[in-house]
Amino acid sequence: MPPLRLTSLLQTALPDLSSASRAVVNTLGCLNGNAPSARELADWVGLRDRYQLARALRRDGLPPLEQLAGWTRVLYWMLEAETSGVSLRQLAQRENVDPAVAYRLVHRVTGVPWSQAQRAGVPLALLRLRERRGMRVVTGRSHAVDLRPGLAQAVGDDVVSSRPRWVAPRTAHPSPVRTATRQHPAAVLSDRTVVRGSPFDVAMIPGGMALVTRAHAAAVDVLRLQPLGVIGSIRTGPVPTRVVVDPSGRCAYVTSQFAEEIETLDLETLRLASTVAVQGHALAAAIAPDGHTLYVTTNIDRLFAISIPRGRIVTSVPIPMTCPHITVHPSGRRVYVPCGRAGVVVAIEAHTLCPLRRFQVGGMAQDLVVSRDGVTLYCANEGGWLNAIHLPTGRVLTLDLGSGALGLALSPDEQVLLVGLVFAGRIAVIDPRTLTLRTSLTTGGKPCRMAFDGQGGIGVIANEGGWVDCIT
Repeated sequence: MPPLRLTSLLQTALPDLSSASRAVVNTLGCLNGNAPSARELADWVGLRDRYQLARALRRDGLPPLEQLAGWTRVLYWMLEAETSGVSLRQLAQRENVDPAVAYRLVHRVTGVPWSQAQRAGVPLALLRLRERRGMRVVTGRSHAVDLRPGLAQAVGDDVVSSRPRWVAPRTAHPSPVRTATRQHPAAVLSDRTVVRGSPFDVAMIPGGMALVTRAHAAAVDVLRLQPLGVIGSIRTGPVPTRVVVDPSGRCAYVTSQFAEEIETLDLETLRLASTVAVQGHALAAAIAPDGHTLYVTTNIDRLFAISIPRGRIVTSVPIPMTCPHITVHPSGRRVYVPCGRAGVVVAIEAHTLCPLRRFQVGGMAQDLVVSRDGVTLYCANEGGWLNAIHLPTGRVLTLDLGSGALGLALSPDEQVLLVGLVFAGRIAVIDPRTLTLRTSLTTGGKPCRMAFDGQGGIGVIANEGGWVDCIT
């Protein structure tokens, strides 16, 4: 998740950017100025090549990528020095940068030595950046540069997009009744297909297919499950993170972090249909069982409720230390939000977004899933364990997994719980009834989000290493 203060300052100093340039600035803020190659960054933000990236920056009056990255790195150093009191030499050594190179970069960016830049503070660097962009900076009444109002606006009231209206899902047709008994996989890694661009999330769609978000490719791929393979791709905003499918199966909703919006995908045409803007980088998303409300968290530590028929935000509430995970109770009356490093899961009343209770799980709470009867809430914990919360009593049980857990998936028959051990490159196969480890599967890479098909016989795992695995 991007460092909010740095990206907010950059957005305040560089208003009215195109979506492409804003995505580049957000990416550099996320990486603290340590930019990848121009070609790689172009892929991340959904541009064709480094030449289109360079033209986008030039049209917005921004310096070339290398110089813009230098500005971002200097701003990061100044913020770090301001908050922690460390010297530039210590910051440079921590990043394996020659201190002499760091001092020269500060002088080139700000026009003054580090000692003077540090005394003047972050506003000096921001003003220099605005001047470099060709923006006239004066101290007069109508054009004075004051960063505080802009920063306050960045975390203020809700924002509704003026872009094409939200497309509500079409009326769902009754699904045919399936007589096949629900299954669960035998826990065997049966197939793998390459999906480049850091695949993160996966969601099932009708017809034996799945959607996979590609965070570093600004796209959502469509996969056929049998045999496993990519059959199409939908362009999205930069850093698509979570994807959820409407109960009708006609459309899906994607959180696009650096576009700061929720995007509607038409699954019949495989095209981007419309967007709704949110404040901050959109992270997690979950849809109510009736398909009328979409719940979204962003990195300004806030939970939003979006009315799908009306296509706008209807209410929001602050939530501390949000992460890219959220789930809705099967009844639709509760929303559960993990609070990451706070080690807490918060239960929210779905209609009013009023916080109801908190479950202390410790560590770093990540993905959540609720049993079909609504009694047990499972929580993957990056601290190295799995939590099982008995919702009526609040009792919390813990299973030690020995490595940080990120993603969860519960089979439809609730006989198998898959837990992604993201740093170990393994999938733990858990018996949810006894909360015991059955076996583990080695995937390599960084297994992230997972999902089962409708019958539960196939599990699909998105792996940031650059592929998708199939479990049968």
